[in-house]
Amino acid sequence: MSLHSPASQRTGCFGTARTVDRTGKFRVQLLRRAHHRPHRRGAAGPTALVAALAVALGMLGPAGSAAATSDPLGPAPRTSPVQHFRNRGFVRLRWTAVSGATSYQVFVKSADFDRPLPVGWRLLKSVQRTATTVFVPLGQTRQYGVRAVGAPDGAQYQVTAVAGFGTVSRPPRVQSLTGVRHWHVVRSPRMYRRMALETTRPGSNLWLRPAKDTATVQIIGESGHRFGSVEVHLGRRLLRRIDFGAFRHRYVKRIRIRVRPTASAPIRITTTSRKPVRISVLGQTRLSTRAVTEPPAPLAYPPASSFTVTGAGWGHGVGLSQYGAEAMARAGKTTSEILGHYYEGTAIGTAPDNGLIDVNVGYHRSETFARLRGLADGAVLEVCAMSGDTCTQRAVVHDPIGDATPSGQVALLRHGSAVRARVRDEDGQLTRLTGAQIRLRWSGTRDLPGPASVLRLGDGDEFRHGELLVLPYGTGSINDVVRERLQDEYLPGVAEVPSSWDPAALRAQAIIARTYALKDGASLRSSCACNLRNSVVDQNYTGWAKENEGNGYYGQRWIAAVHDTAGEVVTYDGQLASTYYFSSSGGHTLNSQDVWSADVPYLQSVDDPWSMTADNPNRSWTTTLSQDRVASIFGFPVHALRVDGTYQGGAMSAVTAIDESGQPHTISGKADDLRAKLGLKSDWVTSIQESYQ
Repeated sequence: MSLHSPASQRTGCFGTARTVDRTGKFRVQLLRRAHHRPHRRGAAGPTALVAALAVALGMLGPAGSAAATSDPLGPAPRTSPVQHFRNRGFVRLRWTAVSGATSYQVFVKSADFDRPLPVGWRLLKSVQRTATTVFVPLGQTRQYGVRAVGAPDGAQYQVTAVAGFGTVSRPPRVQSLTGVRHWHVVRSPRMYRRMALETTRPGSNLWLRPAKDTATVQIIGESGHRFGSVEVHLGRRLLRRIDFGAFRHRYVKRIRIRVRPTASAPIRITTTSRKPVRISVLGQTRLSTRAVTEPPAPLAYPPASSFTVTGAGWGHGVGLSQYGAEAMARAGKTTSEILGHYYEGTAIGTAPDNGLIDVNVGYHRSETFARLRGLADGAVLEVCAMSGDTCTQRAVVHDPIGDATPSGQVALLRHGSAVRARVRDEDGQLTRLTGAQIRLRWSGTRDLPGPASVLRLGDGDEFRHGELLVLPYGTGSINDVVRERLQDEYLPGVAEVPSSWDPAALRAQAIIARTYALKDGASLRSSCACNLRNSVVDQNYTGWAKENEGNGYYGQRWIAAVHDTAGEVVTYDGQLASTYYFSSSGGHTLNSQDVWSADVPYLQSVDDPWSMTADNPNRSWTTTLSQDRVASIFGFPVHALRVDGTYQGGAMSAVTAIDESGQPHTISGKADDLRAKLGLKSDWVTSIQESYQ
């Protein structure tokens, strides 16, 4: 393998031209700004731009040509197509193919135009071909490198070392440069390409900003008695005084200035006489590319920037699939067939369902706001400060007109160990109530007869039935609890599936929602002062929004399913079953013991092709995990990630991460724990793809 050094190359940028020869030298023709003063005879045309020496010296020569030992050591950059100083931002990189390589990784070093390049490489992208296009922003200098990646050998990948291209610079725009307004371009047959930059004004400055890897700068000037003198400074230090008039006539004088690798100050050329000064510039660069001479070591992929995960389904996977139940219903299956499929060995029984249930609708809040909205004229809201079952203080809010606009406002918050209500009625009058708890009742309910109304909380939830109890919790929080009857007040507000679904699926959902409420909500929980919460912690409960879905049209379909199945529950051996359910599976439901811990005989894996129909939006999904998230799970930068084990039903049981040395690290556990750690929709993961962008 050898690095290719071009014999010559030419390119145009800002109206300039240059040539790069085998010695690594470049020559720059300086042109003037478009807005210079009117040119005299012999000057270049008015459209030429002054790119200035500071721009010109942004050009660097090609890479060196040291030879590598053999082809597997790395790709050889082909530098001939690379334009090391560019007006356009896109650069095409090409390199030689490496036998056995399956892909190539492109790396980059970048810095501001006048700053040193960093030492380390940063991975830019992975490609399959031996060429790619990269972009260099204005005011940036970049160096690109490439390495070959072989086929995986177990958990490891064979890679070569990085072979670098020459540095590519894009100086700032001409308008950002200073000190060139007194210079103009003239024709000069003895100068490089018969053009030079000239001024007759003393004190005119040119600022030369050496680019990276610049070794020497040569100032080329016409000499003779008619030409003047200049001073050359590096920063504030005077490097040399040059009197072009002291040399013989019509002789081109070349002055070489060495630039140290650590020098960052600009070079300034200042005229010191009224005689004309006519100069151009020649530069030579250090070698910026070295061939790879050391054999590669086995190495894993570098840390991925992110991981694209593809999976199926949504939810924990135990029990009934809601989208599966809908597909079965559309296929003509009955409610009992749907329930018997997902809860094998169970039966449909009956149980009392007319008892009261406390549903938490505001968990550990600092304050709550409530308003009355009449569905008919003359609605009333009663607010009571309670001591036990006794109302000790009372305030009333009226809503004279039943419409979409609520009336009054009640602010509820902690007051020491009690709860305080600030009640502002329909006329704006304020009343303060304080009690061990606050009770709100609104007309049209079991407890307060009258015109129909709903209670609207600050988060927008509205409730048609029951009463609201606001109770203290901890040192500064409150719990908001709606107390209502299970069958005809709570279940109509359970919003777990669309009310437009098939009636058989709606009836199946009503039965398992009732069974869940009776079994899992059998006791009062101290943390929420409730039997159930109104979220996916238990069952999604939205109250009036569900009952009035589609202005009541769709809501009535769900209410009919609740009424048609009144008292019906799922039983196993004569006892209430745990009717867990979820949105959809990845083709099979899961065993309860694989997701949580308990081995429940009727919560075992069953085939679920019904979840994979086109109606299910989550039959396939894709999400992206960041490197930071995955690294926080495993405790190190992750180079590759894969699912290494699955349970019956297809849920992941083990996930393996590959570290920088290619060693695997595996975490295993219950499917739902892994899902929560990774933050995924479901436990069914079909593929994980690393990204290096």
